Amino acid sequence: MVATRPPTLQDVADRSGVSRGTASRALSGSGRVSAETRARVAAAAAELNFTTNSGARNLRRARAGSIGLWLPQGLRFMDYYMNFTFGVVEATNDRELTVSLIPGDFPPDRARSLHVDGFVMADVDSRDELARAILTTGKPVVTSELVPPGMPEPTASVMADHDAATRLLLDRLRDGGAASIVVLIPDIDQMWVQAVHEAAAAWSEEHAVGLSFLPLVGVPAAGELRRIIDGLMADRPDVDAIVCVPDGLGVGILSALQELGRAVPDDIQIVSYVDGATLPIVQPPISALDLRAREAGLRAGQLLVSLLEATAPGAQSRGGEVSGATIVETFDLVYHERDSTRRREGAAGR
Repeated sequence: MVATRPPTLQDVADRSGVSRGTASRALSGSGRVSAETRARVAAAAAELNFTTNSGARNLRRARAGSIGLWLPQGLRFMDYYMNFTFGVVEATNDRELTVSLIPGDFPPDRARSLHVDGFVMADVDSRDELARAILTTGKPVVTSELVPPGMPEPTASVMADHDAATRLLLDRLRDGGAASIVVLIPDIDQMWVQAVHEAAAAWSEEHAVGLSFLPLVGVPAAGELRRIIDGLMADRPDVDAIVCVPDGLGVGILSALQELGRAVPDDIQIVSYVDGATLPIVQPPISALDLRAREAGLRAGQLLVSLLEATAPGAQSRGGEVSGATIVETFDLVYHERDSTRRREGAAGR
């Protein structure tokens, strides 16, 4: 039996009537190749059953063919970060890039040894030394949200408009009659948390509505959360609205209030800053903000890919702006009003 030789790039070039270099650029999506030529080369490759050798190509380019994904240690189990990860993976699906999740206990002094071409980082915390080390590797880094002051600047950032979103939530509570609002906020040094805190404080001052903050350290278990709500109601019997900023606590807060005999939303309105799968199905369903985690991951991944392919100006044309040396892209969040908040008279929910 005579062995059949696998098709080569030269075979594809000969079949499509172009040079080997043009065939390579057409198949890799790089360089200046007309759409007609690109289609002709792709058709020739399909006819010959030719597949590119991404490993060999990455070796020639001194590329790892992988990007590193950093998530906040201790929080990566949350729905937000899981959906963010799906978005990053989706951005690399057709780019022959793998996504490597970086262990939270990876030694910071070995960050430069990570065999990746660049990094996507979500919600950088100033107290995380591994995050700081990754930002100083010299490789392209795209962060979801800006980094705290004092941290090395990333190459690019994708950020949500938390100021506008926070003001929208508080406006809806005020329209529903809220006069004494408590914001449960995580005690972490991440820029989106700072943005929510600053926007809420400014809104309270502008509208002369009572508002206070209750910092939460870590993610409280059910029993601890019940004690927190018990203490809040004892100390602040006038509270008539709660904004839950940490992910995943909205249902626990609702249960604690109901056990205390507080009716939602008649006595106390509840709104969650982070939407989740359980919030629409409890009774009453909890109003929440959709942070569009998958969209954030997708945008961050696409921006990193564009940087790796040296097409950063194209990323800017999608709505980014340059702040110093950092490319910044922004996107809006979506509010879902449900039955845990009192609607304005005559207003329809969605």
